Amino acid sequence: MPGKTELLTLSRSRFGFCLAVAVIAAAVADPIVEFSANAGWFGSTAFTDHSNLDVFPALILGVALMALYFVRRSRAILAGRTMSTGIAVMIPAIFVLQMATLYVMETLEQLVVWGHPLAAGVWLGGPLLVSMAVHAAVCSVVAFVIARSRRRLAATTLRVIRLVHALVTFAATSEKPLAARGPARVCIKELLPVICAIGKRAPPIVAG
Repeated sequence: MPGKTELLTLSRSRFGFCLAVAVIAAAVADPIVEFSANAGWFGSTAFTDHSNLDVFPALILGVALMALYFVRRSRAILAGRTMSTGIAVMIPAIFVLQMATLYVMETLEQLVVWGHPLAAGVWLGGPLLVSMAVHAAVCSVVAFVIARSRRRLAATTLRVIRLVHALVTFAATSEKPLAARGPARVCIKELLPVICAIGKRAPPIVAG
């Protein structure tokens, strides 16, 4: 039976996974809802702030959180020590975190673009039921896709970690100063025969 420390580690890893999925899902679902609202699919009511400034930073944050999760848990995933309860049990928690993420990212966007928060329901990007339905659908799809691919992603993460480690080690080794060496000495042990004579033979000395 797992101890308290192991259970705490598992709960933290699950929270990290749920948060990463929630941020990614919010960044994917938000522009879908806002595009539909801005296109007039829900009537002439102003449901959005007409800005998607928050989408790309939120997506980058979600991917970064997911990468951090796999860096920390890849070995455990490949060993089968994570998500023993299945992803379906985590969907409600992911959805709650996703809606909280949506509220935070939309409120911050309104503060940056308009200087103040807008009407109470603008952060949803559309009618309440429609927005929640779209976010719930995207939440389920993103969660199941990542959960289904987690072993492949974990193996890829470990390969990347090994590659980075090898590159860092190689760079550190190549920066070490070379040992001092003396000048190279060339020793000629044998004289090579001369193929042809150079010049002419001197005249004989005449004895006086």
